[in-house]
Amino acid sequence: MVDRKRTHALADGSLLLVTVVWGTTFVVVKLAVETVDPLLFVALRFLAAAAVLGTLYWRRLACAPGATWVAGGWLGLALLAGFALQTLGLRETTPARAAFITGLSIVMVPVLAAAFFGERPGRLAVCGVGVSFAGLVVLSAPLAADAAASGYPASASWRGDALVLGCALAFALHIVGVGHFAGRHDPRAITAVQVAVVALLAGVWAGASGAPLPTAWPVWGAVAYMGAVATALVFLLQNWAQIHTSSTHAALIFALEPAFAALFSFLLRGEQLTARSLAGGALILAGMVLAELRLAED
Repeated sequence: MVDRKRTHALADGSLLLVTVVWGTTFVVVKLAVETVDPLLFVALRFLAAAAVLGTLYWRRLACAPGATWVAGGWLGLALLAGFALQTLGLRETTPARAAFITGLSIVMVPVLAAAFFGERPGRLAVCGVGVSFAGLVVLSAPLAADAAASGYPASASWRGDALVLGCALAFALHIVGVGHFAGRHDPRAITAVQVAVVALLAGVWAGASGAPLPTAWPVWGAVAYMGAVATALVFLLQNWAQIHTSSTHAALIFALEPAFAALFSFLLRGEQLTARSLAGGALILAGMVLAELRLAED
């Protein structure tokens, strides 16, 4: 019993660390895509991560059954869609706004779990969806003064927010998929397959666009951090930790990501959230928590 509690605590701590790292990535990506093509940045990030994981776990990959490659491939497609849409969206919206909207993936998790696996969402989950949707409307419909204070025209905010909303759906699919597949496959092998799929497809996509490689050293530093830490390390932790906890419990911890992102955006970029953005973000966070408290109804 003690060992089981310790394992659960370690899993929760790992997921919290993942959430903190994710909170830093919005600012890092925002700064990077100001000087490099977004899809090229995704490709470089995942190529770096694939190199790390391939070096560490090539033997596990060589021994992995076909089912692991198939499952990892599906999860990789969800990741590619999520990161491509998020990176493109960050060109037209702020890190804190992107983080709050990405957080809607947590609200989508119980809905998708119901759709794919017949897990009926509770009343609180339904209420959470409604509250978060209200928050999205408030957050993504800024007054002209709010848009000017953020440094972004209202039209750009709508486009950027819409792209990040698509990213939230893709990430929700990934969370549900990891919860479904993680316990059935070697977590190291399936993580490496996911990352390799994203690296390959994003690399082909970026190559076809003819985007030039970055020349600034800070961008390569961002690639190294995002590849080794924010991709290879965090997905290893996530795939291991979700073996020892439910998708719903993991999603509740991930709900802290927008708060960390807003904090780092303030500390590193001096981003000031307007009153409307704060209200919308608070509603989204409230909805995220409500959606994941359905266990209290049982």
